[in-house]
Amino acid sequence: MTLLDFFRSILRHLAAMLIFPSTLKHLGVSPKTSNAEVTVVKTTDDMASLDTLKEEVMRLFRYPCTMRRMLSMSSALRIQYKAKLQESEACMLPSYCHTMPTGQEKGTYISLDVGGSTFRVALVELLGRDTRPHPMVIKRMTSSKIDERIRKLPSAQFFDWMAGRIQDMLEQEETPLISNEPLPLGLAWSFPIEQTSRRGGRMQGMGKGFSCHQDTIGMDLGTLVEKACAGRQLNIRVEAIVNDSSATLLSQAYLDPATSMGLILGTGTNVAAYLPTSCMGKSKFGTRDPAWFEGAEKVITNTELSMFGKSILPETRWDELLNLQHQLPDFQPLEYMTTGRYLGELLRLIIVEAVEMGELFHGVMPEPLLERYSLDTEILARLEEDKSRNMTDSVSVSVIQQAFALKVPPTLREISFLRTAAESISYRASAYIAVAVHALWALQRDADINPAASRGKSKTSIACNGSVILKYPGFKDRCEGFLQRMSKTGSLTRVFASPKIVLQATDEAAILGAAVAVALADVP
Repeated sequence: MTLLDFFRSILRHLAAMLIFPSTLKHLGVSPKTSNAEVTVVKTTDDMASLDTLKEEVMRLFRYPCTMRRMLSMSSALRIQYKAKLQESEACMLPSYCHTMPTGQEKGTYISLDVGGSTFRVALVELLGRDTRPHPMVIKRMTSSKIDERIRKLPSAQFFDWMAGRIQDMLEQEETPLISNEPLPLGLAWSFPIEQTSRRGGRMQGMGKGFSCHQDTIGMDLGTLVEKACAGRQLNIRVEAIVNDSSATLLSQAYLDPATSMGLILGTGTNVAAYLPTSCMGKSKFGTRDPAWFEGAEKVITNTELSMFGKSILPETRWDELLNLQHQLPDFQPLEYMTTGRYLGELLRLIIVEAVEMGELFHGVMPEPLLERYSLDTEILARLEEDKSRNMTDSVSVSVIQQAFALKVPPTLREISFLRTAAESISYRASAYIAVAVHALWALQRDADINPAASRGKSKTSIACNGSVILKYPGFKDRCEGFLQRMSKTGSLTRVFASPKIVLQATDEAAILGAAVAVALADVP
């Protein structure tokens, strides 16, 4: 942004607050927004035209997305990563899993996937990487909705409910699995825990409306699951607990040895990365058995990538406003600009400004958009899917009219504005994710922390999962394109010839990854 643009932005905001006293309400600053119709005075200033704002949105969101700027951001992020690898209780957290699958692991395991709204139980058989057509087979799987009633269950009832679902799945199996030996179980747990071993971890606050953590904080998660199963005469032993990003990494690494990262990008974002233990401060490992370090040259690390990027990734005024209004300002800078939870809110804030200028929807804010986070990111995806240029053929007209509860259809000019804004927001999001992932890729090859980095491996496969990276139109391909260009342009190309970075979509990653984690549990 030029200095002139900066002052114009300030003047526009001042003018909007003076001319439109409802501005602060529409921005969500007041606790309750009035449902009364807003009277608007339309400005004739050329700077306040919809076309001018459209150009400004496109410029501000795409400005950082050049190779030179992205490589500079990647280098700065790598410095942030290195600092947090030395000392941080919040991110760059080493797991207990220090071996990657060879692809030769075989066996049948019970896998659990506990998310915010769904609990899945599966029986997974690993057959070996070379087995065709399916090296990993889900023999049976059940899925149970976690509704508000389940979320409110106290701990004893919640874990008993989980054990009941495990029992239901096992009783459906034609071949009885009950034996004198405990059945090995892997758990993908999508909530915070303080991991104390490969198979255990202390419970922490779960959030998302759950109550079962209230009387279990500090208790061992694996023990809680085993105790609930024992109450139903199920001989179960929890052999591995992993988070969703680690499970994603393990599931793809079983199929492709070039896999060294697992990316989650949906409502939120995170990455698990396979990193040298030597690059981490001693405080990172707590009180582990010294024998663990003897075989642990590298370890799967929960990066908590969403927390990085402050003062490195350029922000627009809409990002600043979103951050200011957030319950946790500055807590997850990368997430606030890249994920399904926030892309829709960024578009809503742009719409608020356009409406307050009197240039969009006749200067009246659509009632469905009055509340924060009321614009679903799916609307952005629908806008980008619709490539028609003629309004009479545009699906976006009916989509926007229905979603925004407009009395009259939006004009072609309005649809064009919304589509450009959506494209600009998602374009930058894919660029910023590429920057953050590239910085991790470069960190894995940084001679300062990894002198033994293999110069022969030119391919890196990054397992990915989540609604945004897999389902948002064009997002994955665009992100992968950025990564390819950055890897071939950066200074590491002088060391690693013709590097190739591939974003590999994963299916049922949490369930399959939990099974792989169990298979690795016997590795010293």
